Amino acid sequence: MYYYIASLALFAIATILQYYTKRDFSVIGLALFIIISAFDTATAYNSILLIAMSVISFLAMFLYAKKRFSYFYAMIIAAAMLFSVYLYYGPKSPYETMAFGIGAMFGIMHSGIETRYGKAKVQNKNIAAELKRDYLQVALGLILVVVIAVFGKYGIYASFYLTLLGVLGIGYSLNSKSEALSFFRTLEKDGVFFGRGAIFLAVGFTILESLYPSMRIALFGIAVLLFCDPAATIIGLKLGRLKLPYNRKKSYAGTIGYFAVGAIFGVVLIGYISLPIIFLLAFLESLSNKIDDNVSVAVVYGIVGALLA
Repeated sequence: MYYYIASLALFAIATILQYYTKRDFSVIGLALFIIISAFDTATAYNSILLIAMSVISFLAMFLYAKKRFSYFYAMIIAAAMLFSVYLYYGPKSPYETMAFGIGAMFGIMHSGIETRYGKAKVQNKNIAAELKRDYLQVALGLILVVVIAVFGKYGIYASFYLTLLGVLGIGYSLNSKSEALSFFRTLEKDGVFFGRGAIFLAVGFTILESLYPSMRIALFGIAVLLFCDPAATIIGLKLGRLKLPYNRKKSYAGTIGYFAVGAIFGVVLIGYISLPIIFLLAFLESLSNKIDDNVSVAVVYGIVGALLA
């Protein structure tokens, strides 16, 4: 797990520096990740696959931001094919999904797409869009969690392909003018790039998938990512009149809801050791920061989960 922890620490540092200094550290971060991957303790071909996956996902999301959709589709298909090669030759490490997530995040950061869009304005349309997106996330999350819980590592493999399909669908929804896809275009807030939440959720999800040798630890992190944030949002919007003193955009009710949902999954999956972990993650989610919660929670839990494993 040393490779996993070192990669996430590097990823966290590069991401924090970029978001808070407004300077591009994504290429440097990707280069250092490639160097770390070159010294992965598994076989040489596994290191090559890790490097290739991170570069492909970097290019995919950079091309998405530039609206070069034909090339974007090709990169996502290439990532699926590369993962198939990894599975065919026998997994020597579980880190290929993480490589996709890290590369994708760096690609978004390097494109500058976040800085070209302002923050979403608080308005009824955005609240309605967020609620619809959260309900959809819970529904899809239930499917993914059941698949992983029933089929174990094979469920992890299947869920990665489903994630790639989802990312491909985001690009197609943005590029297509089809009325059949109009519902998905109503899910995004004004003032942010299309698919932002779903893409960052995919980044966090693929990072946590790499914990799968410790299946219960991985599943707990995935459940937190998929269910706790929607629970906090839904409960906060319904009951959150009393706001947190350090972040007036978040409420006590939402934060308690986040903790309660996570605690249920945690106690069932990994026992009472989960309670301080979910408390930490609930506090992290309640903070006002520039980095998307799906990414920050995945990185923090990824490191904690790796230490537990």
